[in-house]
Amino acid sequence: MNIGEVFTKAENEGYAIGAFNAGDFVMVRAIIQASQALSSPVIIESSPGETQFIGSQNLVDIVENYRLATCLPIFLNLDHSVSLTAIEEGLKSGYDLVHFDGSSLPPEENIAKTLDVVAWAHLQGVLVEAEIDKITGESRPHREAAESFQAAGVYTDPEKAARFIKEAQADILAVFIGNVHGVYKNPIKLDLERLKLIRQKVSAFFSLHGGSGIPEEEIKKAIKIGKIVKINVSTELRVAYRQALEKSLSEGEEVASYKIMEPVVEAVQKVVEEKIKLFGSAGKAG
Repeated sequence: MNIGEVFTKAENEGYAIGAFNAGDFVMVRAIIQASQALSSPVIIESSPGETQFIGSQNLVDIVENYRLATCLPIFLNLDHSVSLTAIEEGLKSGYDLVHFDGSSLPPEENIAKTLDVVAWAHLQGVLVEAEIDKITGESRPHREAAESFQAAGVYTDPEKAARFIKEAQADILAVFIGNVHGVYKNPIKLDLERLKLIRQKVSAFFSLHGGSGIPEEEIKKAIKIGKIVKINVSTELRVAYRQALEKSLSEGEEVASYKIMEPVVEAVQKVVEEKIKLFGSAGKAG
């Protein structure tokens, strides 16, 4: 199945596909092993920083090698690209999805540039995710409450979103309903009533960013109410990676990197498996 078919199946059956950020081989391996263990479709994605670090073509090749070896529905997403140059590079490299983040642009410019991206991507059979209201926060642990970051943004307006999708023709809409990037000292509360209204107005696939900091019940309700098909997770993976690496390094004088990193793979894989189960995609790889 291609990614569009995977999303359609998820939407019809009421589950979501996890989109997990990876900036190195260790993260990729952990995500793939979780996919294998639970027979789940997964999306591996790279932020601008991660893409620059690992290299877009390198990441495409690694994912393709795993896809051929496992025969699993594993897809690659270019996450939060703010430039058309980055989008072009991602398409050239062979990403399965691209996310053009024009949320900082004036609305008309965002529509025009998204429409250009859609035209390029669809020629290659690639889906396009778009963003109209900037999803606030950063992919790291925060000591502050989530409310201040939620208040810094403008929640997605149903009418505005409907017009944008109609004119820009994007395949996926990144909704902002309180889902900020990062984890916070208090649980995040989503505006699920707003999500319901957006779903009534907009005929596109929906993605939910900030999946690390959202309580399980809020996630389940969002999938059910808004038919969310893609949920992004980054911060929890990064935290698990760092904690496991620090522990591994502190426990001896091992210098073989593959031995040092094995507990890191296990820790990240555990988080990915927990999210796959929560999102309902376990066993859906067939």
